[in-house]
Amino acid sequence: MTGRRKVLVVGALGMVGRAAMERFAGRADLQAVGLARRAADFAPDALWLRADLRDAEAARAALAPHRDVTHLVYAALNEQPSLVKGWRSADNMALNTQMLAHTLDALDGAPLEHVTLLQGTKAYGVHTGRPMRVPAREHDAVRDHVNFYFDQQDLVTARAARNGFAWTAFRPQIVLGLAVGSAMNPVAALGAYAVLCRKQGLPLRYPGHPHLLTECTDARLIAEAIEWAWGAPQAHGDVFNIANGDVILWATLFPRLAAHFGLPLGDAAPLRMAEAMPALAPLWRQVAEREGLRVADLDALVGLSWQYADATFASQRPLAVPPIVSTIRLRQAGFASCIDTEECIVQHLQAMQAQGYLPR
Repeated sequence: MTGRRKVLVVGALGMVGRAAMERFAGRADLQAVGLARRAADFAPDALWLRADLRDAEAARAALAPHRDVTHLVYAALNEQPSLVKGWRSADNMALNTQMLAHTLDALDGAPLEHVTLLQGTKAYGVHTGRPMRVPAREHDAVRDHVNFYFDQQDLVTARAARNGFAWTAFRPQIVLGLAVGSAMNPVAALGAYAVLCRKQGLPLRYPGHPHLLTECTDARLIAEAIEWAWGAPQAHGDVFNIANGDVILWATLFPRLAAHFGLPLGDAAPLRMAEAMPALAPLWRQVAEREGLRVADLDALVGLSWQYADATFASQRPLAVPPIVSTIRLRQAGFASCIDTEECIVQHLQAMQAQGYLPR
């Protein structure tokens, strides 16, 4: 690896993209470039681009001045208004692969050394309603359903063979991080839910399945693994599960959340957040205006994450088996970092408070 690296993070306002930008921005050894549809409100030391990757010409125009990119972190994602239904949409799967193709086409001829892809447990069919193998190992991926993970991976594999760059794909479990308007951000949903409970004088009640065991992955851990993979030949041309290293029972997290927000803990009570919480948008605006929060519109802050919270907490459709993956291959390959899941959720909530997204 010679010269200064130039890292392009596509989808830079999502949880993984933001964590990557915060890790890479302002460093002397590399230049960070973030691409997103919306304007950024963090990492002022980075270069920022705005483009809609669904438009091939828009992608080409935005990236024309940056054809010296050496590392691509592809974290962009197009979701449908009906989040879970969209996970089975052939049109949406094709669109996500097309967005990646537009990006690679715009960078054709660039001195690319490495491309990072993000996948997830939908590679194991967890969203199809059938039990996934537990623990799911990388070779347990099932290709018998429409899924852009595999189409993107095949596309990158072919381009890598043609153009000579390396690639690595990561399959995180439920991602925890800081992002505004992300489609799958349980931290934002939990934070807004707790604030609105406090505003209504209600206790904090766990809304999901009482015995749902799962794993999560801190977005900062993924950003660290992305950088590790650049210099790890054993990670090139391969796919790795990644998770924090522990497991979590969502119900046991809520006493700590209640203490963090100064709320009494109520009895668990099933709640469909996607139905109940959007109606509280006027109440959120009152809180936001009184506290001077950066995002006064509840939908702009949480977005589709109410739907994701319902799916994550499985209050209506409990999973037959806990969605647990094995991260042994990643550790054997040399990446051994880990983080306490409860601790990282609190850390991200504190960051949202410190940065003015949630009341202090």
